[in-house]
Amino acid sequence: MSNRPIIDFDHNSPAFAADPWSVYAYLREQYPVAYTEAHGGFWVISSYADVVRVARDDQTFSSVPTTVIPDSGVYNLIPLQSDPPDVQRYRMALLPYFSAAALQGYEPQVRQFTRECINEFIERGSAELVTELANPVPSMTALKFIGFDPQDWHDFAGPLHQLSFSPDGSEGRQRALEDIAAMDGRITATIEERRRQPRDDAISDLIAYEKDGVRFTADEVHGLVKMLIFGGLDTTMAAASNALLFLSEHPERRQELIERPGRIAGAVDEFLRFEAPVHAFARIVTTDTEIGGHRIRAGERVYMLWASANRDPQQFEHPDEVDFERRPNRHLTFGTGAHRCLGAQLARLELRVMLEEILRRLPDFRIDLENVRQPGSVTIIWGRMALPATFTPGKKE
Repeated sequence: MSNRPIIDFDHNSPAFAADPWSVYAYLREQYPVAYTEAHGGFWVISSYADVVRVARDDQTFSSVPTTVIPDSGVYNLIPLQSDPPDVQRYRMALLPYFSAAALQGYEPQVRQFTRECINEFIERGSAELVTELANPVPSMTALKFIGFDPQDWHDFAGPLHQLSFSPDGSEGRQRALEDIAAMDGRITATIEERRRQPRDDAISDLIAYEKDGVRFTADEVHGLVKMLIFGGLDTTMAAASNALLFLSEHPERRQELIERPGRIAGAVDEFLRFEAPVHAFARIVTTDTEIGGHRIRAGERVYMLWASANRDPQQFEHPDEVDFERRPNRHLTFGTGAHRCLGAQLARLELRVMLEEILRRLPDFRIDLENVRQPGSVTIIWGRMALPATFTPGKKE
């Protein structure tokens, strides 16, 4: 097995965020398995086949204690930061919230939230599509079934948004961590309140959940609720922002979806492949192993580049093009294996409904490209921070 190839790779840097796609292409072609000394050192895995292999081997590649590089300082995200057999135990408790029946019940609520948000700005002919639509809709949807007041969405989405787009060591990152600590306190207080007075929500259900005579500990309930919040808010916002920017930049593709709304569902999956809202997750090696002819030792970290795998020409024909009818489309945006995202179908539903309503009510929206706030790093989330747009004013519904 060869010596480790050292590359200059730091996804936390502004230079990388300015054009991650060319970096990924270079890595896949020249260094599909390589090592960077950034952030204490870690292996970078960029090809589809290798990413799948790592993601599906939970014995060799552990998700404990964290799955991000650099360490975000946020812990107890269950089941993300868990290994088998705990992963399966936690997922069983969460499955009912993402079943086909649950999704059918969520759609009217998602559409209502989307229409209410559009009503707030449609008459003025302008909007900031992230803070006024892409952020509140998935946030309110998640908070409602979890058990928090949907109108408090900014109290939760604000800190997560700040964390997602703040580079390691920045003042913004520190403020976000302080706000998330306060959010932890709010979660704890709400759990205690539900113990005394249960309601028809996920928090109450998780407190009462029992399997083989065993219930979740207080820390486990907290971690499960926290993960529902983290997974349900910022990621879908980022995916929506990426899709909206593409449709504004390519009006002929937008018109295609307006004329053929049946293609929107396929377009959603293609947007998720083309610009993954979460670019990568990390694993810690538990025992010496080998990937791509390189020996990786126990205790080292590997970084699975979902976004690079999604552009791998060995898996996708013309990967740098957007094809609304791409079949098959086995992208890795939701991961694979035991940790595959439970909320994948809910995210697809939210994105589809938001696009349907936007294309119906704001068909000529145009984003001010000079004032789009692009991500300054790719520490956790890849999405646009602000999308100022104008359109022909319409009426409230």
